Amino acid sequence: MVRGLSGFFHYIDCYLIARRSLLGLNDVGLQCFRDSVYKEMRVKVRDVVIALIDQECEGEQIDLALIKSVLDFFVEIGMVHMDCYVDDFETEMLAATASYHSRKATSKIMEDSCSDYMLK
Repeated sequence: MVRGLSGFFHYIDCYLIARRSLLGLNDVGLQCFRDSVYKEMRVKVRDVVIALIDQECEGEQIDLALIKSVLDFFVEIGMVHMDCYVDDFETEMLAATASYHSRKATSKIMEDSCSDYMLK
């Protein structure tokens, strides 16, 4: 059954869709996924990734392969463009990074004297 359907969809994708200048089945599936699942989960996923990166900055071990996979996903879901990565992840990540380093600098200033802080 699966082989038959696979062959049928392959035929449709190669011949009918190409002749009518339509998006391929893979692209349509990706668009449907982006519209129904990704748009609901992107904020939660982004926040979790940023939290994991913060944990790594604090010295904890994290799964870097997982982070790379999620970032690759943000790129791939944009379908050739980097829009999803930039709009949904990078902007917030840069803001979170600036906030993190600002907090760390403030705490170091409070802990150390001015001369000690400047030496670090």
